[in-house]
Amino acid sequence: MREPDLQVLLQNVLDAPAGSSPLEELLLWLKEADPEGGEHSLRTARLRRLKSAVVAHPRCDDLRRRIAETWRHASALRLLAESGLPARTSFMEEGFRKLVDGFVPRKDAEDDLHALLGRLHLEKADAAWIQELSPEDLEFWGPLLDPGAEIFGQAAVLLAHRAAAVGLSRDVLDLDPEPDIHSPFMTLSQKVQAWGEAPGNLELQSQWDEARASCRAHLRAALEHLDDRGVSTDLVYRLELLDAQLIRIDALLHSAAGLEDRRRFAAQIVRGAARERSLRAHFRRSLKRLSRKVVEHTGETGEHYIVRNRKEWNLIGRAAAGAGLLTVLTAAGKYALAALPLSPLIEGLGLAANYAISFILMQFLGLTLASKQPSMTASALAAGLEREDGMEEEVELVAAITRSQTIATLGNVLAAIPGSLVLCWLWTRLLGHPLLSPETASHGLASLHPWLSLTAVYAIFTGVCLWAQSLAAGWAGNWAAYRRLPEAIAASPRIRRAFGLKGAAAMARATRKHLSGVVGYLTLGFLLGFVPVLVSKFIGIHLEVRHVTLQAASWALDLGSLWHTPDWQWSLALWGLPSLALIGFLNFSVSFWLALRTAMRARDLDPKGRRELRRRILSALNRQPSRFLWAPRPASSAKL
Repeated sequence: MREPDLQVLLQNVLDAPAGSSPLEELLLWLKEADPEGGEHSLRTARLRRLKSAVVAHPRCDDLRRRIAETWRHASALRLLAESGLPARTSFMEEGFRKLVDGFVPRKDAEDDLHALLGRLHLEKADAAWIQELSPEDLEFWGPLLDPGAEIFGQAAVLLAHRAAAVGLSRDVLDLDPEPDIHSPFMTLSQKVQAWGEAPGNLELQSQWDEARASCRAHLRAALEHLDDRGVSTDLVYRLELLDAQLIRIDALLHSAAGLEDRRRFAAQIVRGAARERSLRAHFRRSLKRLSRKVVEHTGETGEHYIVRNRKEWNLIGRAAAGAGLLTVLTAAGKYALAALPLSPLIEGLGLAANYAISFILMQFLGLTLASKQPSMTASALAAGLEREDGMEEEVELVAAITRSQTIATLGNVLAAIPGSLVLCWLWTRLLGHPLLSPETASHGLASLHPWLSLTAVYAIFTGVCLWAQSLAAGWAGNWAAYRRLPEAIAASPRIRRAFGLKGAAAMARATRKHLSGVVGYLTLGFLLGFVPVLVSKFIGIHLEVRHVTLQAASWALDLGSLWHTPDWQWSLALWGLPSLALIGFLNFSVSFWLALRTAMRARDLDPKGRRELRRRILSALNRQPSRFLWAPRPASSAKL
């Protein structure tokens, strides 16, 4: 593509009609050049060429005046106050705006400088180029592109009004641990306007510095209170917006007073404009604190599933055995629902209810489902990695996690298999025929083959479901903490009238203990029961679940139904054992890996530390494999 003639571009600046953007073509011409290389970049060379062409132009004074007038347009106020900052005070509204703007074109006034900045589609590299420009290259352009102290002051006042409105909103005020009507945001606009109108007044500058420090301290206290209680994405978004607005106001006021590096300020606006175009960056930045809080609540649950001594090993083993026996009924219910002539919708909802009811019973009975543990314990591990106390404690934590998973899986499977066989024997003895038809049982065994079926794929899908369940449980824990739900239930007049003081207190304790687990299990029931039916019968892609405990019970029900029948096949039956091992491994590894990755990203953990942890874990595993599989011996026994 041929480069446009520079003299033609300059003439277009002179001839541009009112209401147009005379600088757009020139700025695009500059932006097309590569910014890499700083002073020696192609873009810097073009900037110098442009300066020489303006100086040598026969109408140099008219050109300079036209450029200066364009930059002092009324929309410069909007450019300084809004560019690089979110346009909405709601997280979802801002996300929707970015989504729409990414696909639907918008017609703005051509002479609007804020809109012009958006049309240029600036990147972070453009901001870096501006910041690397030498004072010699900026000397000519500085006076032409300076909107003036008055515009900087007015932009600061405009932004201060908006910041005060957000800072004084009810949900932000409620975060103050010591509510006080004298919020620093009450006087923010007055302090900003006072110094903006007299930028040379040192006393007014000092008053602004105090006001800014008070507002920032208020924000820090609000975030700490939010962390202690629970996180709302919308509130976190508003607090981060307030912080960004305060930083911009400070830069604007210092620019008005001539105390700000204009080059750095311009780069800050360009960098912000590049960031604000990204929908992904919007969600990633605003959801990070929520993600951290969710994994913290998940990690608190995961602490209960970690085996550190033989007593805990035995407790988890007994709880897992109980869950395995209950899963026998769940597996039988799955076969019963599949045999009924139900519509896909009713079948999916029935399977989801079957799983969810079983899992929730486990929650209230204190039973342990093995494959629920990995995603929970991964969050607890991420919390341990954040502590700077060496690696030995983290290695022991990994060993404790694998020990807990070993005993929980063994407890589930070793109880589910004999429980299912006993159920089949009783059914045959009482009713005179097997629990399952030969066709159903043979199909169940054949579909479990480790490599002649898609068992591995289905087990991976189930691992993803287990990870999603942990996120749902963590979200519910965060939501309850943010709403202070247990305290609200205990203090609710209606609940107290209906159930009495003791009843309300009992409901509050149950909510604190069981809410996140119930939500997690409802989610898991829906994912394991309804989603496969939806995908298979509504979309047409066959999908099943392979949950190690459910599959162990189903496998044993198939065996018990085929025993002593002509359809019995030893080879088909025995392939179930390696399949169960494969399913258990994939359930554990996929859910654990996804949960650990989520927790580490939410906590911004150092990749170097993760690599060192892997090295130490492998070393410890090589020295003492049993440490990662069996309960630790009591201290007295170890000494003997």
